[in-house]
Amino acid sequence: MRLRPPLGAEKTSRLISSSSPELIPESLGEALTTKIPRRTESYAYWYLALIPLFAVLTLVEFYPLVDGIRLSLTDSSGGLSLSNYAQMLTDQAFWSAVGVSLLYTAGSTVLCVAIGLGLTFLVTQRVRGRSYFEAIYMFPLALSPIVAGVLWSPSSVWDDVQTFLHFILHQPYFNELAISFYFPVMILSEAWEWAPLIMLVALSVVNSQSSKVFEAAEVHGASPWQRFTMVALPGILRSPVMQFIIVLRMIDAMRAFEVPLAWANWVGYQTAVGSPVDTLSLFLYKLIFVPQYGFPIGLISAVAVALLVVTLIVALALIRLLGRALPTSGGR
Repeated sequence: MRLRPPLGAEKTSRLISSSSPELIPESLGEALTTKIPRRTESYAYWYLALIPLFAVLTLVEFYPLVDGIRLSLTDSSGGLSLSNYAQMLTDQAFWSAVGVSLLYTAGSTVLCVAIGLGLTFLVTQRVRGRSYFEAIYMFPLALSPIVAGVLWSPSSVWDDVQTFLHFILHQPYFNELAISFYFPVMILSEAWEWAPLIMLVALSVVNSQSSKVFEAAEVHGASPWQRFTMVALPGILRSPVMQFIIVLRMIDAMRAFEVPLAWANWVGYQTAVGSPVDTLSLFLYKLIFVPQYGFPIGLISAVAVALLVVTLIVALALIRLLGRALPTSGGR
């Protein structure tokens, strides 16, 4: 019994046989041996397009950094010296600014993440007008940091709170100028401004998670809070994007200036260095603009370099801590 060829095989064989037998091997050989030319010209254009970017970075980033390091290593006579760093390390005002910056950074970063996650929980609930709540919670991001500092100042908020407590609730006045009060308020105002950024990133992570997991947890009787803390929260904290935003928020808090400046005017530390509100950035500002310090450019450059070094050390420590405590989902 003869087996019939598959459907279409006869047509294919006729086409091959009707073709010139010399053309088929030649065309196949050309297809196998011909090399695709590399488009080096197009890559060259891309490299040329990067020249303006590197020129701008050199002008606004690298040159000031290199020149700042040079000034920090130059003494009053113009010679190479470590006297500016020696003066900085023996200055109690510098160490006070380092301590204030570290405490302010740690407190505002932790509180910012906590508030942002709390807003995420509220927004993810099934309530009417969810989009309106998101818009309201986003409001602080539209403000300038100096405005955030002023909004939480005594004349904007706390004088009214004092009036309500004293005349309505008949409670005694509290001291708004005590460090135990205004320093936590400074941290709160910094965290309040940037918490919506944490909320946005957390919402993007939650929306990328499978809805079936949340539905299964709901079927098994998990409350909304349990679904958020046990299902959504681990994915949020392990997200590489969230960890990057936390590190970025910490770096930004290390150079905090506007909120401490606003409170320095309220508590009476406009010119004094080493005050309880002096972060490293505010310490630098006073050395530059307060005439009584004589604009010590070498010391200012040394403090600026120290701010960069401290920020890098804290950032690397936070990255290492997050990597150990919360391994990213991409590493599993």
